[in-house]
Order: sequence, then C-alpha cells, then structure tokens
Amino acid sequence: MHYVLLPLFPNRVRRNYLGGAVIDRLQSGNDTGIYRDGDRPEEWVASLVSAQNPGLAPVEDEGLSRCAVHGQPLLRDLLQASPQWYLGRDDNVDLGFLLKILDSSMRLHVQAHPTAAFAQEFLGSKYGKFECYYILSIRDGAEGYIRLGFQHPPSRSEWRRIIVEQDIPAMDACFEKIPVRPGEVWIIPGGVPHAIGENTLMLEIMEPSDLVVRCEFEREGIIVPPQARFMGRDVDFCLDIFDYTPLSPACVNEKFRLSPRTITAGNKGVVYEELAAPPAAPFNVRRLSLEPGAAFRLDGGLCYVAIVTRGKACITAGGETTVVHQGQSLCIAAAAEHTDIHTQEQTELCFVTS
Repeated sequence: MHYVLLPLFPNRVRRNYLGGAVIDRLQSGNDTGIYRDGDRPEEWVASLVSAQNPGLAPVEDEGLSRCAVHGQPLLRDLLQASPQWYLGRDDNVDLGFLLKILDSSMRLHVQAHPTAAFAQEFLGSKYGKFECYYILSIRDGAEGYIRLGFQHPPSRSEWRRIIVEQDIPAMDACFEKIPVRPGEVWIIPGGVPHAIGENTLMLEIMEPSDLVVRCEFEREGIIVPPQARFMGRDVDFCLDIFDYTPLSPACVNEKFRLSPRTITAGNKGVVYEELAAPPAAPFNVRRLSLEPGAAFRLDGGLCYVAIVTRGKACITAGGETTVVHQGQSLCIAAAAEHTDIHTQEQTELCFVTS
C-alpha cells in the first residue's frame, strides 16, 4: 500500500553527551512538567541512517525511523520498495540528508567531520557530514554559543600532541565562544572543528552519515570509548580531516551564519522563507510561519520531511489528512500533487528536501 503522508514515531538516539529534557518538553507540549536530561539527547527525524555507538550495547535498528502507518514499517523499507512514489526517482534511494532535533545540557566534545570528497576518497562513503544548525531556543538564564573553527590554530603536529596527550587547556585555547541566538542559521562545513555549547536546542540538518572524529575523550565524566574516536582509524589518518585555517569570530560570522531569504509573504499571516541551500549542501531547508487561521499550499513533486517546531498544523495531501503537533514530524511523498496546510494557532514548520 502506498501512502502520501507518513507520520513518524519518536526516534530518540543515544549519544556520548547528556541532554534531551527540552525535547521531551517540546514534544509533550507541557511546559510545567518535570523533564530530565539523559543519554538520548537527539531525535532523529525521517532517518535512514543507522546510529554508530561503538562501545555501547547494540540496539536493533537504532537511528532508523518508523512510520505510524499499518505495520509500523521502517521508513527505509517503504522508500526502497517504492522510490518513484515516495522520492520521485528510481535511483539513489536515499533522502540526501539526516534531520535531527538536538538538545544539549552540556558542551559537546570537540569534533570534526570529513568532507564528502574526503569520505569518497578514503572512507568508502558517498557522504561526508556537512551540517546546518537552526537554533530553536536557549535554556533560561543561559547564553547560547558554539565553538566553530580555530580562532587560534595549532600546527598539525601540535594538534596531534594536544589530542594524544588530552591537553584540554591547550585545546580550549584554540577556540573562542561564538554566540548563537534563537532564529539564527549556521553552517558547519566538513573539516571545520566545532562543538555545540550547553543549553542549546536546535534543528541539525546534515549529510546522511554518522562519520565523526572526536578530539576530546571525556567531558563531565562521559568517556568516548577508543573505538568511537577516530572512525576506526588512527589519529594520524584523522589529522588530515581538519581545516587549520585561522578564523576570527568576525570571520566565522561572515562565512558561516546565513541570512534567510523570504520566498513569499502573504497578507494572511503566511511567511515562507529559505533557511539554507548553500552550494555545498545536498539539501534545502525552508521555514513556514503561519498566523492563526492562515493556510498555505505546498507544491508537490518532491519528497518533503516536515517538522512542527511550534503550534500544530492540519496537513492534507492526496486525500489523506493528519494533524501534526509541536515536536512531531512526517514525510510527504513526491507523488502528492500539492499539500495543504492549515492552522488555528501560531505555528511554525520546517521542510527539508534534497
């Protein structure tokens, strides 16, 4: 059976850092509940990617999304069975991106991801891990920030020493805090060292891989096991992944913070804008903001992954209708001629497509 709308079940994934309480609050719609951070600080949305957690007990199909339709199939299996219907093509049966909700209660370990070119040449992977961050909120009383690029770059040999010896003061001295605020959009190209700061809730959109080099082996008592540090290689191999270009905070803002482009703005409380479609990204991210009582029609022909970041929306396509609440997500098949979106409250959705 073919579906046009594929609501998705929650899909929390274990990581080597703590967080997730704000995702629980977002998805529950209850701001007064008691929520606790844990080892599942990420929600993987419409994921066809298996999570890589070396050193942890395996969990069957961890990272892979399931659909809230008959039989609760893996999204991957539906797309592979009917790629023309869902993706609008018969080849390249993947989405071209991985979408996450990420909530950090601690600063993440310093890390970097390979570029697509490096991954293709040396890792046997079609994708590297170009990333885009859309900042949703910062926890009360906190200042949002990220580490992004070397403000005070080490030499290659010095960076090796810092990693091998775990000279954390020297590692910290390579970076300055880059402030981030709700509503901002940032890109993180492959090779650029980075770390998401504590207390930040974001949408993270990336190439569909879980390739990562982790330079810090312990943060707040959480240890990254040896097999999860260097992608199964050694430190010398991974040194070639890093971009050692010096980047001042002003340069970081100029190169990596994007300015959304308005596509259409109506007089009925509808704003539709492009958040990110840089040349290096294999995906496009758009945001739809609706006032109460507003409506919007989305053109068909593409496979969209939609997530509601505020409010709730009634979505209709191909004779199917579903209501999607804050923190929930769904896929819209490319076979849809169009998709109608209605809301009776202030609502924001984000759409990602390849």
